[in-house]
Amino acid sequence: MKEYMLVYINDGSDECMHDKTDAEMKAAMDRWATWMANLQQQDRLVSGGSPLVPGGQRMNASGVVTDIAAAEFKELVSGYSIIRAESPEEAVALTKDCPIFDSPGCITEIREVMQLG
Repeated sequence: MKEYMLVYINDGSDECMHDKTDAEMKAAMDRWATWMANLQQQDRLVSGGSPLVPGGQRMNASGVVTDIAAAEFKELVSGYSIIRAESPEEAVALTKDCPIFDSPGCITEIREVMQLG
């Protein structure tokens, strides 16, 4: 079985989990917990990952550091998870119910993890 990283991306039109009421945040977190538990029961969850704090820095090979919050980016990575699946198609199928899609402006990249060695 192969591993796939789900990269959660905010297109800038929505903060995904920010600016929600406490009740909305709890409902969203409960949905994430249920989705992750379902993957775990299927032995498909490698790592639930974590949400990422907005902002940060980018550095290029020349050592130039750019503040992400100050830069004009159209997309920001907001978190990740790692799942296991038999094929890219199965990874996509497992991702279709991901709670990230409850937030307008959020998408998921599904990337196979390269196995070294």
